[in-house]
Amino acid sequence: MKDVKEIFTDDLIRKAIYNNVWFTEENIAEAIKNLESFIRRLSQMDIHSAGNHTIAVVMNGTTPLESLYDLLLVLVSGNRFVGKLSPDDNTLVPAFVEALISAEPEIASEISFVNGPFGKYDAIILSGNRQNCAVLENYLAEKPHLIHVEDYGAQYIKGDETEGELDEIAKKCFINFGRGNGSIRNLFVPQDYDFQLLLSAFAKWEHIKHHARYFNNYEYWKSACIIGKTPCIDNGFVILRKSDDYNPHVAEIFYHEYESLSEIMTNFQKKDMTGETMEFLRNL
Repeated sequence: MKDVKEIFTDDLIRKAIYNNVWFTEENIAEAIKNLESFIRRLSQMDIHSAGNHTIAVVMNGTTPLESLYDLLLVLVSGNRFVGKLSPDDNTLVPAFVEALISAEPEIASEISFVNGPFGKYDAIILSGNRQNCAVLENYLAEKPHLIHVEDYGAQYIKGDETEGELDEIAKKCFINFGRGNGSIRNLFVPQDYDFQLLLSAFAKWEHIKHHARYFNNYEYWKSACIIGKTPCIDNGFVILRKSDDYNPHVAEIFYHEYESLSEIMTNFQKKDMTGETMEFLRNL
């Protein structure tokens, strides 16, 4: 198979950006790097699926190449993949699949795509949010199914983080504009935490304010805080505010003060979508 970077040409990336306003060169480059790392790890993954199942996958296009992880795991587990492309990522994903089939023609019969109903399938994988999860669970009750439910994007801060650790937290806050599965959307901080060092790390991502859709969100929620007289921390491109809620909007990050770090670590474990899929396929 071609090197992953060779598959995603400059022209293809431009088409993907034109198709989805939330896709940028920076975010696509990060997605390609992560995909390369995942492919290198595939051979070490032990799924132990019985195989010979047809797995339907409703592909998610919130962030670039996100749905390829499920596709590759379905194939590696010895199952057949039938997917429904997301209109938000219908340029990059087909290019990768085409390159995969070109390199390994024998798997062409194991991959198919549909525009309408899936037809017959043995199990289904899709993404959902906390609002529609119960409806999806009820609708899919008669079929084995896996719903990747978006998590709270929680990150705890002890207060003694190094500059490098804070830079990594900032990256997870702003890569993909905070819209990805691995994005940080909620910060748990000690009482009376001094945000200055964290804000210094955030400042390295100031360039995202030049993205019109993102900045529109920022201005809207900034105005909402001003009109509602809601206390917040405003650095010019993101709003941090204390909240009992865990579902901030784009350009917002909620923070929550804690007394017991052990309680935070117990209640907000990081979700691993890849691990979810592997476990699901093993148990079919």
